[in-house]
Amino acid sequence: MLSSRSAGFPAPEMPVTLDGKGCSPSAKASFVPPLLSPQSCSAPQAPQKHGSAKHVLFCITNGPVSLPPAPPPVEEKPRRRMPPKSFKTARRSSDVAIPAPGPFLFLTRVQSGSYGEAVAVRELDSAWLQGVSPGRVLCMKVFNKATSQLRELIPGIVQEVLAYRNLARARARREYEGSGFVMELEASLQDEKRLFFVMELMDCDLLAVFNGYRFPRRENARRWICQMALGLSAIHASGVIHRDIKPENLLLDADGNIRISDFGSAHTEMGAAALDPDKVYASEVTGTWAYMSPEMLANRRKPRSQAVMYGPGVDYWSLGCVAFELVAEEPDVLFNSEEEVRRYLSWHQNGHSSTSYLTFAGLSVDAESLVSGLLAIDPRQRSRAADLRAHPYFQHEDGTSDFEHVIPRAQRVSLPALFPAHLIILPRTPPPDSRRTRRGASARGRASRRAGALA
Repeated sequence: MLSSRSAGFPAPEMPVTLDGKGCSPSAKASFVPPLLSPQSCSAPQAPQKHGSAKHVLFCITNGPVSLPPAPPPVEEKPRRRMPPKSFKTARRSSDVAIPAPGPFLFLTRVQSGSYGEAVAVRELDSAWLQGVSPGRVLCMKVFNKATSQLRELIPGIVQEVLAYRNLARARARREYEGSGFVMELEASLQDEKRLFFVMELMDCDLLAVFNGYRFPRRENARRWICQMALGLSAIHASGVIHRDIKPENLLLDADGNIRISDFGSAHTEMGAAALDPDKVYASEVTGTWAYMSPEMLANRRKPRSQAVMYGPGVDYWSLGCVAFELVAEEPDVLFNSEEEVRRYLSWHQNGHSSTSYLTFAGLSVDAESLVSGLLAIDPRQRSRAADLRAHPYFQHEDGTSDFEHVIPRAQRVSLPALFPAHLIILPRTPPPDSRRTRRGASARGRASRRAGALA
């Protein structure tokens, strides 16, 4: 008989006691493993399933017993795994999952954008919010601080706060009648990871209307152009140039009244003093290029030292682009590429007028005059709010103007304490793919009509 050392197996240093509780070394062992010979050592076998661990332990201590045959293996169906959330989606979900600070309760997500989330919230207690009725449903824009810093959104957030501060000061003086058509910041809050802007909850934006949502476009064109002109007049009187007037930033309440919003691209003069329309204040290229004025587009490829300064007239050019989409037969973007902007500039340089350039759109004479006045190349000759008041496009047969009726008609909507499902369940804008397809198709149709008109 070979010893454990000669057989190649280390001798156990201490006997092992097996009981129902487990295995532990003991000086008084009830079971000592026998020594094995090389002939008795075989290749390791695959472990067999003999039952539960309790039965195996019983066999070791009391001898082998017969066990029922093991059941046939059950084929496991593959589990359906949900696709993992992206980091951005997970972060945004966590941004709105955490309770909002202050007296607000998150209700549902309204819209997602590059800036963050827009969430419908219910106000729970308005003791510290002056002039806001309890129980009102509002819109809260949620910014993640880390994401905003990573994506360089902090300057835009700061610009928005500065613009709303100037607008609030001017609104407190009650000097400008068009302030009701500008979005108001109800409150701003923050916690450790997030920033919050609280505003009035809107029904949709103008881009949704262009895609067929709810409000008739051409029937409301006069009313909306009046409201936008008065709103821009109030913005400029507050020392602010918006610089990003476009359909996505023109919101509509439940009664179809305009609110000019999103001041992330704004230029703000300190002190809230009114801007001089004949002076220049800024030179940065910002906003959406399809609605940029020629004086701003001229700075796109220039060093900052050679940039051309501009004034509040850039907003009226953008208003002209939006007005064209309102009064045209189809809500087409007027300048869909840089080539079209250069064609428009060369059209003027060759001695042609803006009205002749717009003949392809099927506008009335007054509508052509309105749009061409807002799209004047020289900002000093561009139409302003005072010029629009006297324009024939807004005059009625009884001698009154749309500007005289637009303010009394625009009543602020005071939402009840009930949950406004029709404002929250419906999306503010159609899905991006459908928006792009429809406007792209209309742009191609507009290009062919223009080519035929200019030929």
